[in-house]
Amino acid sequence: MNKIIFVILQAALQMAGSTSLRFIKPNVLALEVSNLSSFEVFLHCKEQYKGEEIYWERNGESISQTGNFITVIIDGLHGGNFTCHRPNRDLLNYTLLLVHPVEFPKGVLTQSSDREFISCTARNYNGQLHCSWKWHQERIQRAVVYFTAIRNSSPINCTLDLDISGLTCIEKDYCQYSEESRSMNLTLFVRNLYRLEEHHRTFLIQDIVKPDKVSITKIQDDVFEWQPPETWSFPCSFFPLSYEVKVVPNNHSCDYTGRRVEKNETSETHYKVKLKKAYTFCVRAQDPLTKNVWGDWSHRHQRKHQQT
Repeated sequence: MNKIIFVILQAALQMAGSTSLRFIKPNVLALEVSNLSSFEVFLHCKEQYKGEEIYWERNGESISQTGNFITVIIDGLHGGNFTCHRPNRDLLNYTLLLVHPVEFPKGVLTQSSDREFISCTARNYNGQLHCSWKWHQERIQRAVVYFTAIRNSSPINCTLDLDISGLTCIEKDYCQYSEESRSMNLTLFVRNLYRLEEHHRTFLIQDIVKPDKVSITKIQDDVFEWQPPETWSFPCSFFPLSYEVKVVPNNHSCDYTGRRVEKNETSETHYKVKLKKAYTFCVRAQDPLTKNVWGDWSHRHQRKHQQT
């Protein structure tokens, strides 16, 4: 079996307006355009193949141009995967040429309710966090091209989720007992077909901490007790939590805001409900030092004259 060596294709661009050619990662280039006109891009298979008989394919189909250097036309968002071969079909090199319309509205990912394309949360202060995004429902040939997370010019180890809709990052040198002085910078490149889209998110761990659900451990005589999430950072004297307690009429969700709602904030881990009728007891946690993100609700249904 012939050995296949993958190296970056050298390329040059015949400049037109504000168009430029950008290196994303080995074998992946982005044609950054301000409009969807036609542009010429010069591709070079590789210097070491100078003088050889070389054939080219675009997206698996042969094109008429041959030789170590060729010129391809990029129309609109129609980029392509260009490969160069010997006459016996041996693969010599390849490049994925994507089109990045820099002044166009985003169209591969969709914004969340907080108007962000990337949402990030951390369950505690151990240096691990998770970021996620939502693909536009009409983008069915989508892929993550490249991602990186950096703090203090140092890369952070991140792993892409299997469904390519998020990633988990672990900052091994993160010290949970010291104050954060610099933000983490996340960069994400995604594509649908050959359209490239670039996204960024900058944050501190303390700004995205979202405690997990608390565990309600005891219910007796309308007195509820709970414990901090098992995943929360300890000791609690250094990493305190505050709690929002909410009592809503039975068969209503914890987000209910109508009549007969009992609501309080407390640093205690127990609470006595005063409501006389059947109800739903809700509690969630928050870091009181940052007051940025509330955790999700834990709840229990309580019917009168019957312990749950």
